[in-house]
Amino acid sequence: MTSSGGNTNRGIEVVASDVQAVRGSAAWCATMQICWDNMLETLCDGSPLNPLGGANELVRALNTSELGRDALPRDHFYAYSGPKSNRARREIETEVRRRFGQSSEVLDQLDWSEPSPGMTSLLFYCMLYRKFSFLVPFGVCEEEPWGDEDVCVTYFEAYDPDQRLSRKMRQQVKPLYYKDGQHHAVSLQTKEGDSVVLVRSPRGGSFSEMWTNTLDQAKRADSAQTRPLDDHDSFMCPNLSLRLSKEFRELEGLEFLDVKGHKCIIDQVLQTIKLNLDNEGGEVKSEAAISACATGALDFSHIRTFDYDGRFALYLVGGEVRIDSRPYLALLVDDIRLFQ
Repeated sequence: MTSSGGNTNRGIEVVASDVQAVRGSAAWCATMQICWDNMLETLCDGSPLNPLGGANELVRALNTSELGRDALPRDHFYAYSGPKSNRARREIETEVRRRFGQSSEVLDQLDWSEPSPGMTSLLFYCMLYRKFSFLVPFGVCEEEPWGDEDVCVTYFEAYDPDQRLSRKMRQQVKPLYYKDGQHHAVSLQTKEGDSVVLVRSPRGGSFSEMWTNTLDQAKRADSAQTRPLDDHDSFMCPNLSLRLSKEFRELEGLEFLDVKGHKCIIDQVLQTIKLNLDNEGGEVKSEAAISACATGALDFSHIRTFDYDGRFALYLVGGEVRIDSRPYLALLVDDIRLFQ
């Protein structure tokens, strides 16, 4: 999955936390933070993780981020926390297929062998999937230069050659602020309700700082900066396509104590990010997984499993089930071979 250093991304750095420093081209998605938050909730009772080997900058960043599971709508992602087993793998594969119509690539990269005697294997997994479309497809530009560089790329724009749709295209571009041609931000509306926010010349050393500064600029913008686009204004954005993967080796082998004093070790930390954006809309898919093991047996009695893989009864009832409901069909499944 990965080359030397754990990154195969041709100069695009995948950062695990939005508060990590970024310099050149970089990408971040909340899936790793969701896995981390779920691991802390399961093993550390929600408290920050403290490595036994001393301070770790990446751990500190993951401990302090606020853009994890509680910052996202629940329908945007699926997460699993619990024992690492073939049963868990089947559950994850079934759920991501049912919810998103997707398959996992990260699960194949994990080590599914049995843990050492006296150890319990754990898995913290997350998939985020969103597909969105613009209210009106934008126009497609001929190849244009990228900044001052000798590179031409394909863009989409709020312009229709016969002028019929240009106004509708411009209406879905909402200016957040405009200082000059090098410093501005817009929000693009989508049918699904998500917003695509574009920020030219962002200020800040991390994605978190850039976002905070963007919101601050938007709050202070006056009506002249945020007025709707008119016939004289222009909007142009490059098509984007990326497929990234990273193994965070700096976290692998990290040891810490859980809330009960059991020693825990992080085995594998993987993340993928895919994004496509063009004049019609976009699609994003990201997976993350943290595989860990702990000494002793962990208590998962709080996890409820509603699996009907033994003798069970089935009833069909008209409407919602109430205290006085009556079924109109019933089955008792004792020998499944008779029903399949």
